[in-house]
Amino acid sequence: MTPKEVLEMAKEKEAKDGKRRVFVLTADDVRAEVPAYGEFVAEQVAKLGRNHPLIRTQYFSEMIDAEGGMFGARRRALMQGGHKKQDRPQPDSIYALLLDIAGEDENAGEELGSLANPGRDSTALTVIQVDLSSLEDPLIAAPTYRCVNRYEWIGDKHTELYGQIKALADHWEARYLVVDSTGVGAGLTSFLDSAMPGLVLPFIFTPKSKSDLGWNYLAVIETGRYKEYLDTACSAQQAFWNQVDSCQHTVLDGPGKMLRWGVPDGTRDPATGELVHDDLLISASLCSVLDEKEFGLARSDVVNSVDPLADLEEVF
Repeated sequence: MTPKEVLEMAKEKEAKDGKRRVFVLTADDVRAEVPAYGEFVAEQVAKLGRNHPLIRTQYFSEMIDAEGGMFGARRRALMQGGHKKQDRPQPDSIYALLLDIAGEDENAGEELGSLANPGRDSTALTVIQVDLSSLEDPLIAAPTYRCVNRYEWIGDKHTELYGQIKALADHWEARYLVVDSTGVGAGLTSFLDSAMPGLVLPFIFTPKSKSDLGWNYLAVIETGRYKEYLDTACSAQQAFWNQVDSCQHTVLDGPGKMLRWGVPDGTRDPATGELVHDDLLISASLCSVLDEKEFGLARSDVVNSVDPLADLEEVF
């Protein structure tokens, strides 16, 4: 039985015989007795957001669905920004690229129509503008990420992708390039790292790392630090939101709270009947990797120091 089922059963028995079986304490109850604990919880809420699943379950004893849609209407609204799509970098702005790599189609011809599997996953690149103003918030102390453009390739060979991605990194004057280096992505990651040393941040997908990525991405969203650009006519943007709507999750039992998430295989768009993947969504989620980097807020100050020669006697 799940914890939710056990709780509901205990409540039903309480209602029948009047014997109390359910004792639920929240962070607010503990805060009244231990103020320091309340301060700690407040810091965690600021970092992850009050509606983050870990906050709700661990600190406020709230039951949540262990499986189902990962991005409900409230969370989707948090992801929507008010900025427009960009085609070039803006002055005095920081940009990063997030790359989710698909396996190349060895049977690809010169045109998309000749792909052996045209419905396959794509290689997806998300361009984000990094806003450092939220670093100044002592509780959040992390950047805000605004998606300003995205690109995707289907079936392109990695040797061809290398030149295009390098050109885009130069065009956007990217500070970082987070790259999915899992499996076949390792080779492309190595080439990019050699060409742009210090720029590439490899990310290897495992069940544990993808779980952490999912939890961290939710924390970025729940604290209002991830925003999508406004462009309803953009096909890539429509595909992204379809992937968001189709994404499912399962929280596994156990202390680790492992998160399995993604668009289930075989999912189809109800409007078009086309397969829905999650490459654009996975690409966007890689923004949370940047939370581990120290961007910093540079300032220039003039320090008025004492002249060490001022008190010396004149010598002739």
